[in-house]
Amino acid sequence: MSGNITLRDYLKLQTSKLASTNVQEIKIKSEILVQNHLKLSKADLYLENIEISVKDIKVMDKMFSELSKNKPIQHIIGESYFYDNRFLTPPGVFIPRPETELLVDCAIDFLSKRKSSLTVVDFCSGSGCVLLSVAKKFPNHKYIGIDISDIAIDVAQKNSQFLDLKNVQFIKDDIFNYLSPKADLIICNPPYLATNEIDNLEESVKNHDPIEALTDFKDGTSFYKYLIINFEKLIKKNGAMLLELPFSEVTKNIISFNTDFNNKKSVFFKDLEGKKRVIKIY
Repeated sequence: MSGNITLRDYLKLQTSKLASTNVQEIKIKSEILVQNHLKLSKADLYLENIEISVKDIKVMDKMFSELSKNKPIQHIIGESYFYDNRFLTPPGVFIPRPETELLVDCAIDFLSKRKSSLTVVDFCSGSGCVLLSVAKKFPNHKYIGIDISDIAIDVAQKNSQFLDLKNVQFIKDDIFNYLSPKADLIICNPPYLATNEIDNLEESVKNHDPIEALTDFKDGTSFYKYLIINFEKLIKKNGAMLLELPFSEVTKNIISFNTDFNNKKSVFFKDLEGKKRVIKIY
């Protein structure tokens, strides 16, 4: 494509091409891609008669080519917005979902009622978005993020630096081998899909999110059972666990297991659709 084309016409052309693909939310994703690359507001996309350079066209053509293959927009632009903050989310790192913001809300509610300095541990921390969102609200506590992925740890550390948070440490470790001191609060959004659920996922998720962040390669309950069984070993007196729940048959199994095994108190928090999304065990 040559130069001397307006941004408005370029967007119209690219969205027209995407219409023949199975990409969802074409208009929104196209706008995000262009806004991110050209550093424009949404209003500028349609209200300003902006001409784009050949150089920018070449870069965006490549990005739209990736989008046409159903690559997540967050991986294409390398970032996501979560809990009003921008996080790096390059390929190889799990993309945070809006529903996980409830987990942050629950952690903030727990910490808002405590005055002393606490230790908060986030298992399966990924990009660090959950832990860092909490740490930004309450910077006086000690925060530790645990993940088994080298890429996730590297990205989480960069996100911590970007937010200028000094009270957060990210460590590569397997939660099943975690031996550090007890925490006052454990947060976890674990891999919760059963192996047989993977094939039914959308292509953009199945083909691009790291598989180890999606499933435990078993029935989806392994992480929950481990955390519930080891509650006393992991949590200090008057502490708690906050675990995000899936909306599937796996949740029923987790609830049943917690009821049968755990004599601790537990309460559920529902999302905007009325689904049980977070369990607090204390």
